[in-house]
Amino acid sequence: MADLSKLSFYSIFICLCIPSLIFGQSKNNKTVVGKVGDQKITYGELIDNFNAGSQEAPTLQDIEDFLPIYLNYKAKLLSARDNGYYQDSTLKAEHEMYVKQAAYAYWLEKEIKHKAFEEFKKRSSLELKAFHILIALDNTASQQEVDDAIAQLKKAKAEIKEGVPLAEVNEKYSSKRNDRSMGGDIPWISAGRTVQKFEDVVFGLKVGEISEPFRTQFGYHIVLLQDKRKRTPARLVNHIYVRATGDSTSYDKIYEAYNQLEAGEPWNQVLRNNSEDGASARNNGKIGWVSYQENFAMDFVEAVMKIDPTLDFSEPVKTVYGYHIFKIDSVESYASEAEYDKKLMEKLKDTPYYKENNQFVVNYLEDNYGKETKNNTMDTYKRWITKFDSVKMAELTSPTILNQEQVYEFDGKRYTIKDYHTFLQNKHANRLTNNYRENWFNDFKNYVVDDHLIPLTIRKYPEFQKQSDSYLNGLVVYNINDDHVWSAATVDSTRLHTIYEKDGSKYQYPKRPYYYLITARKDSTLNKAVAFVQEGGSPDSLKSKIERIGVSVDSTSGYSQEPFDRLKDMKANTFSESFEYNKLQGVFWVKEWL
Repeated sequence: MADLSKLSFYSIFICLCIPSLIFGQSKNNKTVVGKVGDQKITYGELIDNFNAGSQEAPTLQDIEDFLPIYLNYKAKLLSARDNGYYQDSTLKAEHEMYVKQAAYAYWLEKEIKHKAFEEFKKRSSLELKAFHILIALDNTASQQEVDDAIAQLKKAKAEIKEGVPLAEVNEKYSSKRNDRSMGGDIPWISAGRTVQKFEDVVFGLKVGEISEPFRTQFGYHIVLLQDKRKRTPARLVNHIYVRATGDSTSYDKIYEAYNQLEAGEPWNQVLRNNSEDGASARNNGKIGWVSYQENFAMDFVEAVMKIDPTLDFSEPVKTVYGYHIFKIDSVESYASEAEYDKKLMEKLKDTPYYKENNQFVVNYLEDNYGKETKNNTMDTYKRWITKFDSVKMAELTSPTILNQEQVYEFDGKRYTIKDYHTFLQNKHANRLTNNYRENWFNDFKNYVVDDHLIPLTIRKYPEFQKQSDSYLNGLVVYNINDDHVWSAATVDSTRLHTIYEKDGSKYQYPKRPYYYLITARKDSTLNKAVAFVQEGGSPDSLKSKIERIGVSVDSTSGYSQEPFDRLKDMKANTFSESFEYNKLQGVFWVKEWL
């Protein structure tokens, strides 16, 4: 396989990121400035491919220098097609690997991030109060146990509708853990406070509505939405705290502190003399932000929210933790909606509901394009396969009677037990059948999504095809042998001069550094690399000379982002100071200015 760092640089440079220009439509665009075989290369095509987002035009010298490079590139593409490079299995496999990874990123950026954020923002504006019945079941539960749990939950739902007290229904039907019910009332919640499946169900209900039985990682539930309201802003809270005792001692102590405050003694002094919360006392009594979304006892949160935030301090309040005098520093607010959105996006990334990884995309596509078949086929297959004690998966033919039974559908394509069994034979060839696991079906669904990913992405986003083609072209150009005889490429520089002379003031392009980015996990490794180059070694040889070193090569005219803003002040043949980059230590080495 080709060196990916060099490959990425070369393919991106040639195919995607050669500096861009914005030109108006011109009659010069059709002027032929070169030929590759029998293909005519126009001025318009040349300028379109001199492209990376810059609005500044190139000099005549820039265009003249670029023309033979571009023609050579086109010649290599033509020669690669003639010599079968586009059919090379290794290149095709590498191309598919890149395009799949790019497709995952495409879905995240084009669709999933936006939808996840909009839903999260909508839910974050609300608080819900719910009640649920939970029958605990794990992934090893049989279909009969699942059916029994669902039947019990339907009875519980009927009793709630008939007016049976909720506590009584909970005691009767919910599972117990350490003699405590696993169901019951759920305090006010908002986005990101419960597991996603539970949140999806409860936010889909109307007040007073009871859900159908559904499954989460804890088992099967039904949930009643009791109330809904706008989200209560968080409060930044300080307190003086006294631990509750079995007599009047704590009551007397908190009121003594309150009387001292009323008499005008400073908060810090009263806090130091009375508070029994050492951690907060060292920080002016600060607890931090308190809201219905934080992990505080509900009566504590309710007590904080009832306080007038304009008061210098509250009267003593008793909660499950003990006695408090509260002081509200501020109430959550935002200067603009953009500031609020930025904060929400930070919160969203800390929840399980949005992750920038491939599995998160797979889950999204499964939810939106996949559909499991609701029948007993999978349970029947499980019973069939586990009765074979010591047979390897690769040796067991699929069950004829079940072969055509559908178990899954994705993007309109049906998948049967035979498809599933074939997948297991390939993935778990040497596993014994009595070791069958239900989660293997999740692996199968992931496999199906991966198989559909590229065509689905192109169908959904037709422009993605161009990105895929560009990378493939870069791959073949990088891999084609330089000894091949290229298709003839001829340059017509006279026409370039003629075009340029018509409007020479329009063509200019900034200088840019040609640099190496060198990274390592350890400072000692990075120092070895710097010393190697300073002693005359080529940075292109670093990866073969020093273990665990990363080297990438590029040129840029953009210096706005850290750490690339360091490049603008660097001279040729010099190193930058070290910096942190993607959790690694890094330095720049500028070879020359172009």
